[in-house]
Amino acid sequence: MNFLKQAGEIILPRRVFGALQIRRERLRLAKISGEAFDAERLGTMTRRSLMQALSSPSISSEWLRDEGQLSHVMPFADIDGGICPGERRALYQLVASFKPARVLEIGTHIGASTLAIARSLATNSGPGAHLTTVDIADVNDPALGAFARLGLDSPRESLARAGLSDRVTFITRPSSEFLRETDDRFDLIFLDGDHAAPAVYREFAQALNCLTPNGTILLHDFYPDGRPLYPNGAIEPGPVVAAERITAECEDIRFLPLGELPWESKQGVRATSLALATNCVGTDRHGGMQVH
Repeated sequence: MNFLKQAGEIILPRRVFGALQIRRERLRLAKISGEAFDAERLGTMTRRSLMQALSSPSISSEWLRDEGQLSHVMPFADIDGGICPGERRALYQLVASFKPARVLEIGTHIGASTLAIARSLATNSGPGAHLTTVDIADVNDPALGAFARLGLDSPRESLARAGLSDRVTFITRPSSEFLRETDDRFDLIFLDGDHAAPAVYREFAQALNCLTPNGTILLHDFYPDGRPLYPNGAIEPGPVVAAERITAECEDIRFLPLGELPWESKQGVRATSLALATNCVGTDRHGGMQVH
């Protein structure tokens, strides 16, 4: 499958290849039955609130202080399969602004986002704030985890070196199974696992049921209209295709791409593929995670 994808990217113009990817994901998603989307616990977010979180001078100062430690533990570079440097900072600053007590990450991989979230929780969210990170593979096993082939420490070793071991719980389990069966509730859920449209569609419905009141769901690899954001022209079509169907079936939900960051994300541009889900019903909500 990866070979065919690479061949298609070489042979076809990027715009044509992207359109074909989108069409394929729509066809795959159309084959599965519908889910129920309960947006009651989903908080309302505005672009203004997002910009305040990303441009806060005090949070930026905290990031500049903590980034030195993070870079010592994991190179602050665009690492294969890991969330890019600018988006690690965006995660850090969003967590610092929202101050969630409990965070769930779907898709650990090499632990780049795990490290950024855990550091922000430790700095900004108080002594009890905790991250649960779920992956279908044992990300800390040298035979299964991607870290070994990249010459990195395992996610668990990276957290230990940063003094953050007590902030994170690793779970090896299919994400949909975990979301369906857990009794835990989370202020922030970061979906960055299987990017196929059917998987994102199902996970989002399940994630809504795992939120605390006024909670937030954040998606990665969200490409509005299937447009490339970076010079290499690659896209992941699944999340935005899933979002199309979700918003068509639940008028209370919209997706808010972060757009341009105040700093470089990768490849010399400021664009980010992060997007937040927001409840469109109203803004009069209390408890859970607040933006300030």
